[in-house]
Amino acid sequence: MLSRILKAFERAEGPLDLNELSRRLGVERSALDGMLEYLVHKGKLREVVFDAGNCAYCAGRLSCAQLQMGNLVGRAYELVE
Repeated sequence: MLSRILKAFERAEGPLDLNELSRRLGVERSALDGMLEYLVHKGKLREVVFDAGNCAYCAGRLSCAQLQMGNLVGRAYELVE
């Protein structure tokens, strides 16, 4: 399952939040929580905190459709390069 999670992040064009990752993998959010924390601890993923006021992920944050739709508000994760 951990390799499936990492592959989902490799295919993503940016950070994924718990809801999106749960949908993509067909796994309950509660089941993903511990696995994501493990991957963060191992240095494979990092947590990114978003909100409409302080999102600093990219230069396009002011016109970000993901933020406007509420898709990336709260905890999200991204692959560590």
